Amino acid sequence: MSASPFITLKIEVPARSPQSMIDVQENIDLLRKSGRFDTEEEFLEEAFRALLEKRPELRVELAVEQYKTGDVSLNRAAELAGYSPEEFKEILQDRGVGRNIGFLDEDERESRLEGLE
Repeated sequence: MSASPFITLKIEVPARSPQSMIDVQENIDLLRKSGRFDTEEEFLEEAFRALLEKRPELRVELAVEQYKTGDVSLNRAAELAGYSPEEFKEILQDRGVGRNIGFLDEDERESRLEGLE
């Protein structure tokens, strides 16, 4: 019987251990120790901005949610999402999000004004 022209290689791939996974908190602490960030909040703010730049669709999600909760106006939500108010209205409509175009009662108005202080 002649030798086979094929060579069989057996490669063992180690299973991922918990140590091989990224330890986010440890990396944040290391960057703080390096002097790059004074606080964890400073790191998180920069990381969040970078995430929104890399994934612009998340800006839309965030703007829609902020609009739905009443944290921002339609115009501000559109600006945050990177769209014109008319385009943002279409996004809201496609998602079935209603627009509050009525007047605020006195309690609601006072509550919102207190939130601006």
